[in-house]
Amino acid sequence: MEDIIFSPMEIDAIGEIMNISLGSSATAASNMLDHRVDITTPRVSVVNVEDFTLGKIEPAVGVEIKYVCGLEGSNIMLLKRSDVRAITDILLMTETPDEEFELNELSISAVCEVMNQMMGSSATALSDLLGRMVNISTPESFEMTDLDEVKREHFPVTKGPVVVVRFNLIIEDVIDSEFMNVMSVELAKELIAGFGLSEDEPEPAPAPAPAPAPAPSGGGATMSQEEIERMMAGGGAPAPAPAAPAPGAPAAVAPPPAAGEQPGYPGYPPYGQPPMAGGYPYPYPPYPMYPPQPAPPEPKVINAQPARMQSLEAENRLNQEQKQNLDLILSVPLEVAVEIGRTRRKIQEILSFSKGSLVVLDKLAGDQVDLLVNGQCVAKGDVVVIDDNFGIRITEILQKPDINELVQG
Repeated sequence: MEDIIFSPMEIDAIGEIMNISLGSSATAASNMLDHRVDITTPRVSVVNVEDFTLGKIEPAVGVEIKYVCGLEGSNIMLLKRSDVRAITDILLMTETPDEEFELNELSISAVCEVMNQMMGSSATALSDLLGRMVNISTPESFEMTDLDEVKREHFPVTKGPVVVVRFNLIIEDVIDSEFMNVMSVELAKELIAGFGLSEDEPEPAPAPAPAPAPAPSGGGATMSQEEIERMMAGGGAPAPAPAAPAPGAPAAVAPPPAAGEQPGYPGYPPYGQPPMAGGYPYPYPPYPMYPPQPAPPEPKVINAQPARMQSLEAENRLNQEQKQNLDLILSVPLEVAVEIGRTRRKIQEILSFSKGSLVVLDKLAGDQVDLLVNGQCVAKGDVVVIDDNFGIRITEILQKPDINELVQG
């Protein structure tokens, strides 16, 4: 069927376009999963929706991505259910048996995020390839329990041909499988047109040459008012206009100017008029004089002096009695804690916590943690590991702690 709808060159072009776009997707997935990801060997085919089957990837999970800018249509990504489980385990650092895995809200969010990163990189690659902006919508995941229902609700067409592209998916030491990409024939043709391989259009027929104007006859020619006045003033009959050259005849060449004549270019005398003494009768105007530029302002001299800072030594703010008691409170132990982040949850959500529940904090990965002394944040730093123990390397002091406040806290 693909030989009827697409030529062999167009089939190869679809595979190359998908290979370029999904190559960028492999890099994005590799960075997200921290595993080497290879997506290779695209195989393009055109099948009727009625004859479409999942084949080796059954049972499968589908992800629909719609184009919202640059392209029209949608892509349906079909992955094996076991591959989705493996990807979810990599993201959540868990090991779920195949019989216990279920496509719940957490696993759907995980696979949609992976597809969002992959197809976002694919859209960027297509944008560079097609020379226009390409954007996608948020991926929508669904479990393919009933293939006929999925065809009716998610496939680009319910009847007729669709383009199916199969890829090999290899994730380092985890997955060696394949997945499919289903798109409409119209979307595939739009990609081919952007790639510069659109079908040849018939060339328009050349326009017929205009018929030459009939030459004026001796008695029926019509003269303008200016010609009649010039003839009555003694100028004689006007010279007939030169006849248009016949089609294919060489163009007439003007004779060279005689001695003393100037060429008839704009700004010069016409043919037959000698130059005037002292120059041409149409001299070029002089160049305009530019107004004098103002002198640049003198540089300002700024008298910079170092700022005078008050001494922050604690002894300078204590009276004599407090200085004597300072040594007594220096040995008071304080509770030092490191806080990674915080979050707020409803009681109903907290009661639903179980083993394996995921709690998202208000800090991003890579942010500095807070150092708390008796509940007060006094510094920030990076988490380090020292002899199998966690530690913190202080990188920023927020405020100099007050001894009295720390002891009271």
